Amino acid sequence: MKKKISDIVLKNVNPPDYKSVLSSDDLAEVLVQRLGVQRKLSRANHAKLLKFLLHARKNNTPLDIETIARVLGVSVSQTYEEIRKWRTLHLLDFVRVQVKNSNHFMKGYMLSGTSVNQLVDKATSSINAFVRRTRRIAKDFDDYIAAEIAREAIPSKQRKPDSTTGKTQSSEDSGDKKPEKSRDSENLSELDI
Repeated sequence: MKKKISDIVLKNVNPPDYKSVLSSDDLAEVLVQRLGVQRKLSRANHAKLLKFLLHARKNNTPLDIETIARVLGVSVSQTYEEIRKWRTLHLLDFVRVQVKNSNHFMKGYMLSGTSVNQLVDKATSSINAFVRRTRRIAKDFDDYIAAEIAREAIPSKQRKPDSTTGKTQSSEDSGDKKPEKSRDSENLSELDI
């Protein structure tokens, strides 16, 4: 199962303020939307699944995919797609739990935390890891742009033509060493900035 954090869409949904008393169903609905685990245009009941998974976790009982499909109210094949975002955020894991007083194991899906606060911590950690990786890519991009701007700032009279390519290079770069240029920087130099 391919995990893509970019599929997650966090929605700014708040509990309904027109109700004088909120139920756990209302809050579960808000939570699954704010965490972005429910697919767009899906009729699957993720709020009901959240509550069901929390009860199963308290009992240390993994759920098979057929049970999850019944809770969601969708087919088994669609259930794999429905729980993909749960797994991407590390909210739901496939586990093996030993049956008490037995050598047998139960296999299935279980929440990675015992409370919703722990699940939010897991989601936060996953999203922060994605942002950290994106920040590293952004730093590399900034370095490439700065290098290109510095190359363009060198006056053309300080550049000598390269005998192998016919292109000009600065006097600092001349010598036996050819300037290394990655495929990314070639693509970036083609951009009209």
